[in-house]
Amino acid sequence: MPKLPRPLARARTRAIASTRRAGVNVLMRASNVPVVRPIAELGMRTMFDALAPDWERIRRDPTYREGFDSALALLPSGFRPRRALDVACGTGLACRFLLDRWPQLRLDACDISPRMVDAAGELAPSVTFTVASVHHLPYEDGEFDLVTVLDGLLDAAELLRVLHRKGRLLVVYSRGGTTPVSRPLDEVAGEFETAGGVCRPSTEGPAHVLVVRHAR
Repeated sequence: MPKLPRPLARARTRAIASTRRAGVNVLMRASNVPVVRPIAELGMRTMFDALAPDWERIRRDPTYREGFDSALALLPSGFRPRRALDVACGTGLACRFLLDRWPQLRLDACDISPRMVDAAGELAPSVTFTVASVHHLPYEDGEFDLVTVLDGLLDAAELLRVLHRKGRLLVVYSRGGTTPVSRPLDEVAGEFETAGGVCRPSTEGPAHVLVVRHAR
């Protein structure tokens, strides 16, 4: 097959990426509908398994670090978690950010893609990685002081279930409203408030962030 001219090659790459983002959005939204959730999750698992070999390259952009650090800056002064969970961890990018901040942190992480989890285990061997869906987290009630979701699928009730009564949950859209999986923060906040959370949204930094705690 003849090599495409560079402008056409770039255009093809952008078109493939756009199609992929659209597919991820459709599958993520479908997974919130219980009757089609098994099919949607199978589609997501297949898609992200295929992306796993290239995921570190895709996520190499410094905006991910900048966005996540801006989210951590919104935590209460003096907040020091002992146990944390990163949901939709991919190859462990946010896990490494968390361990840079708190090297002694006991950290668990999960993702729906087995290949992502395998890659993450090699890159962050001190973390306990598990293959799991956000809709069925294999953890105890109130187990974690901090729960993070960086550009991932949400289940408000399940995420609050595993969050300690005095803990904090961070929903981070690293590129703000242009993040492929992003949703309006007021819509996301409404789901968490219905599930018993209190929310503080922020759109002032490089990322769109929702800080959530249990209602007192």
